[in-house]
Amino acid sequence: MTILERRSRATDQGTHPIAMPSMVSIEMWERFSFYGMQAILAYYLYFQATDGGLGMATSEATALVGAYGAFLYLCTFAGGWIGDRVLGAERTLLTGAGLLVGGHVALSALPGFLGLIPGLLLIAAGSGLLKTAAVTVLGQAYPAASPRRDAAFQIFYLGINVGALLGPLLTGWLAERHGFHAGFAAAAGLMVLGLVVYLAMRPRLMASLGAETARLLTRPTQPLAPARARLIIIAAVAAVALVVALLAVGVITPARLAATFLVITVAAALLLFGQMFLSPAVTPGERRRVLAFVPLFLASTTYWALQSQIYGVLAVYSDVHLDRTVAGHEIPAAWTQSLNPFYILAFSLPLAWLWVRLGSRGPASSTKMGVGVIIAGSSMLIMLPFVGGGENSTPFLVLAAAIGTLSLGEMLIGPIGMASTAIHAPRAFATRFSALYFLTLAIGTSLAGTLSTFYDSTSADSERTYFLSVAAAAILIGVVCLAASRALRRHLTAEGSGEA
Repeated sequence: MTILERRSRATDQGTHPIAMPSMVSIEMWERFSFYGMQAILAYYLYFQATDGGLGMATSEATALVGAYGAFLYLCTFAGGWIGDRVLGAERTLLTGAGLLVGGHVALSALPGFLGLIPGLLLIAAGSGLLKTAAVTVLGQAYPAASPRRDAAFQIFYLGINVGALLGPLLTGWLAERHGFHAGFAAAAGLMVLGLVVYLAMRPRLMASLGAETARLLTRPTQPLAPARARLIIIAAVAAVALVVALLAVGVITPARLAATFLVITVAAALLLFGQMFLSPAVTPGERRRVLAFVPLFLASTTYWALQSQIYGVLAVYSDVHLDRTVAGHEIPAAWTQSLNPFYILAFSLPLAWLWVRLGSRGPASSTKMGVGVIIAGSSMLIMLPFVGGGENSTPFLVLAAAIGTLSLGEMLIGPIGMASTAIHAPRAFATRFSALYFLTLAIGTSLAGTLSTFYDSTSADSERTYFLSVAAAAILIGVVCLAASRALRRHLTAEGSGEA
């Protein structure tokens, strides 16, 4: 029996190949360390030096968090390119894991900006490489028609959220009790553990894949000449180094950096859309489907701008205004960032059951996403009656309700937006169309960083204006997306081009 036959037989019998626990494990530990680090990052940036922080202005700290998030999602494009053209998916995964370990170690071991800059750059690059490669390896481990493939990716998504849930709890507690570098050290240790576990499983993984699939995953599918690959990588590193130098000497501020990433990511999205609209390889029917994707793109971008408030503005709010007393004990502010993955895990099964139960009677994808944006935008309104108060003025349940509402919106946007890319993608742009979804995350996080510069936790009027403006803009965009999608869906249905 061949390797492929054994893999097919195993999945048909209800078991999973070793690739599934291997990928779930390393992705869970990567998310554990990443979200653990991110949970305390804003506090590390704006806390005073006497409290172990770097003493940045709050607005600069939240803008830098947004810029960092945008850079990370831009690195997913580099990860896909390196996997396809230079290293192959599995070796890209290993490289990404190594970069992550180096980044977390730098952040935990080196003081101040000496550790911050290389640490964040390495973590962003490592996450970008690992994230894209892990999905590729997991997908290749299953025969094309395997009924277990969807279940494997559901477990993979579960692992991500388990890591995101637990990471802030550990690092937040350590940072409060033993300092920020203890929290960063824990994130480093978790990533080292994830890499060690993967390396221990790797021989079995490669053997289970078979020689042909192993070669496919360890070699580039579209190899680039080594000299040209080196030139491109050196140019990219030099560009990043230039930006870091300009940031270090004050030519570029964190706020300008977030705005710069916003301009770059929006321009990249417009370029991709323009290529698809103008390409002769795209049929008229495919062009209409691309047009129908525009409201979904806008909805997804708006949501991620809202969701990224958790790591910036709402992180600051949790520190300065929130009554964090739970069951008689004050919890670390960073723990509030575990609320979103907790709600995602809680909502996943009921909503999956609901969509199956509704079947063809359920709402269209575009309707779900438009409503999701409106729900997510409404979460900011929950905060309005409590803004402008002093220390401990906002009950914990208010923030929990706001993040719960935001997370419910995510369940109507995140998974559906990902699935919609396959429905709307032109045949000639299948891979690049998937990149559009990641661009919504990059645009959203950079937009959140840019918006956060207008937030002032010391001014009641500023806080009220900020939350009201963000909520109103999101709800309006949700309504526009619903109206536009409905009109486009009528045209597509009439012409037999599919669902908007």
